[in-house]
Amino acid sequence: MTLHASPSTQIRPYVAADQEACLAIFRSNLPRYFDPSELPEFEAFLDKPSGEYFVVALGAPLVACGGCYVREGVGRLSWGMVAREHHGSALGTQLLVWRMDRLFLRPEIDEIAIDTSQHTAGFFARHGFRTSQHVIDGFGAGIDQVSMSLQRSAYEAARARTSPAQPSPTASLGGCGD
Repeated sequence: MTLHASPSTQIRPYVAADQEACLAIFRSNLPRYFDPSELPEFEAFLDKPSGEYFVVALGAPLVACGGCYVREGVGRLSWGMVAREHHGSALGTQLLVWRMDRLFLRPEIDEIAIDTSQHTAGFFARHGFRTSQHVIDGFGAGIDQVSMSLQRSAYEAARARTSPAQPSPTASLGGCGD
């Protein structure tokens, strides 16, 4: 079942058969974006994802993956990544906006949070996220842990400026699970 499609991409729920492709996407981002020590944690996550996890197909191959969930009333983004050879193609933006839309469909969610690295913090800042904490080498040597969040009011203001007449692509699908 495809949840969202554009002329060239499809976002759909992750299934176990996607595991090797997701691991390949992860490995393509080593060592700059992920520490190699994180691979077993990601593999365990794929064995039993928490919340909802999605993959992005560009034609047949999977080129990105990422998830979302809710913890203590805050929407959270998890394990989002784009295959290194597709960085700069707007696939990361498409997946991020799609997950933000899903989370903010839930009226009780006023904030989305993420723990990311210094290498991708600028990407999230361009989408309205603000840094709340920065831990040097928090994910591993040379990979800082940057905690960021986006408030619903900032999201809604940005959405109104960029696409006031477009409904959310996930409006009828409900928000990310707990």
